[in-house]
Amino acid sequence: MGLLNLLSSIFLPSFGDLGGSASYDWLSKIIAGLIGFVGDVGVGIILFTLILKLITLPLDIYSRASMKKNNLKMEMMKDDLEKLKKQYKNNEQLYQQKMMSLYKKNGYSAFSACLPTIITLIFFIVVIGAFNTYSRIADREVFVEMGKAYDVCLDSFVEKDGEGNDVGSLIKGEGSQAYVLNINKALEGGESTSNFSVYFNGYQKDTVNTDTSKYTLNYAEFVKANNSLVTAYPTLAGYIKDGKFDYQNTELLNRVEVDFHTFIVKKLNLSKDNIDALEKQGIIKVSEQTYSILDKSAFYGKYQSEYMQKNSDGSVVIKYSEIEKNSEMQTLLYQKTQDFVCNKAISLISEDYLLKEIKSKARQASAKAYEDNRSKSVIFPWVKNLWVVDSPFSRAIPTIKDLETSIGSENMGSLKDETVYEELTYNLSSYKQTGFGKGNGWFILVALSILTMVGSTLIMNKQQKTQMQLSSVDGENSTAASTQKMMTWIMPIMFGIFAFIYSAAFSIYMITSSLLSTGFTMLINFFVEKSFKNKIIKESEEKHGKIKYGKRRD
Repeated sequence: MGLLNLLSSIFLPSFGDLGGSASYDWLSKIIAGLIGFVGDVGVGIILFTLILKLITLPLDIYSRASMKKNNLKMEMMKDDLEKLKKQYKNNEQLYQQKMMSLYKKNGYSAFSACLPTIITLIFFIVVIGAFNTYSRIADREVFVEMGKAYDVCLDSFVEKDGEGNDVGSLIKGEGSQAYVLNINKALEGGESTSNFSVYFNGYQKDTVNTDTSKYTLNYAEFVKANNSLVTAYPTLAGYIKDGKFDYQNTELLNRVEVDFHTFIVKKLNLSKDNIDALEKQGIIKVSEQTYSILDKSAFYGKYQSEYMQKNSDGSVVIKYSEIEKNSEMQTLLYQKTQDFVCNKAISLISEDYLLKEIKSKARQASAKAYEDNRSKSVIFPWVKNLWVVDSPFSRAIPTIKDLETSIGSENMGSLKDETVYEELTYNLSSYKQTGFGKGNGWFILVALSILTMVGSTLIMNKQQKTQMQLSSVDGENSTAASTQKMMTWIMPIMFGIFAFIYSAAFSIYMITSSLLSTGFTMLINFFVEKSFKNKIIKESEEKHGKIKYGKRRD
C-alpha cells in the first residue's frame, strides 16, 4: 500500500455536520412539535389527527347533520316518492321534475353537504404534503444525530496533555473537520490489538506522531522467524525468505525491478550509440538514467550478461540472487524495500487499530443514536421506521438513492458519499434487510387503512340507502346507486394505495381519521335522528290518519 493510501486509512472525517439543510412548512412544524411534546411518533400523529378533526369538526357536524337530515326528510317523502315512481315510471325526465318540486317543498337540498366535504378533501391533500415534508426531514435528522454520536465517540479518543495539546489515539484535524491517527498509539496497541512498537525505529512512547516518514523498519526484528508482527499479519510473511527480503515476491519485485535492470545495463558499460540502438529496437526503455529491459531474450542474445541466464525452455530470466551480492545494490534495494514494507506494516496495524479500538466503538455509538432517534412508537412496535411504509419488502433505513429522491441532492451533504453512509449504518444491517420478519412491517397498517375505510363507507351507504333508492325511477338499478356501490370499493382501494405509496405514519393518520369520522358520524346521526324523531312520527301519524278517515289533504 502506498503512502497516499496509508494516509487515507489513518484519516477519519467528521460526520456531525453532514452539510445541506432542510426546513419544515408550517403544518410540518405542528406535526414535529406534537411528536416532540409526547415523545412518541405514533401518539403524536394520533394527537395531530384528533386536533385537526376538532378544528374541522364544525364542518363535519354541518356536513353529517345535513346528510342525516336529508336522509330523514327522504324517509318522510318516501311514500310520496314511491307514488311518483309508479306514476312516472316510464318518464324519467318528468319524474325528476316532480321529485325536485317535492324536494323544494320539504326543504331537501342534495348539495348542502358538498362544500364541507370539499373543504375536508382539501385538508386531506394538504396533510399529505405536510407528512411528506416531515418524513423527509425526519429521516435526515436521524442521520445527523448518528453523525454527532459518531463524532462524540471520536472525540473521546482525543486526549490532552498538560499544555492542552492532543496526545490521544486521535488528533483533531483543522477546522474540527477531521481526525488523524496518532500512529504511536496504534503501534502501542490497545484492548483488542497488540504492541508492535519494537518492529519500528522512530517510535517514542507517549509522544504524538502522525508522519509516516518518521518511521523506519527495524529490519533485524522484522526478518526474525515467527515474529509476532508477521504472525498477526500473514501477508507480511510473503516479503521474507531465509532471514531477508524476498525479491521474488511480486510486490517487492515491482518496486525494485527497474533498479535490477538499470544495474545490468550499467555493468555492461554500453556506449550511447548502443543504448540508442537498443531503445530504437524496443529492447530497452530509457528514462532519466534508469533502464527497463523490455525484451530479455533479445537483450541476452546481444550481450549475454552474467546477471542473466537462459533456461532450457528458451526463456531468459534475471539472476536476482547474483545482483543482491553487490553491496551498493544491497543498500539501494534495502532502502526502497524497507520504506515500502514499513508503510505496508504501519498501514495494516493502523487499519486494525482504527477498526478494533476506534471505529467499532464509533459505529456502536452511531447505531445507538439511530435506535434512540428512529421514528418508532410503543403503539405500533412492529414498524421499525414510521416514515417508511409498513411493509416487509421495504427497508427501515432509506438508501442513499431514497434519501436523494426524497430530500433532494442539495440537502444530502456528505451523505452522498457512500463510504459516509456505510460507516454510519455499519452496525444497522438488520434495518437494511427486507422480507417477512426482516423488513419494516407486516402490512398491518395498510390492511387497517383499507378496513376502516370499508367500514366508514358502508356506514355512509347505509345512511344514504333510501336516498339512492328514490333518487331515480330505476331505484337501486340507477346510475347514482351503481356509482355509490362502486365507491364502496374505490375509496378503500384508494386508501390502500395511499398506504402503499406513503409512510406508515400517514397510514396511522388515515386510520385515525376514518375512525374519528365514523364515530362523529354515528354520534351526529344519533342526535339528529333523536331531534327529528318526534317530527317524523307526528307527520307520519297525520298522514295515516288522513288516509284512514278519508280526509287526506295536500
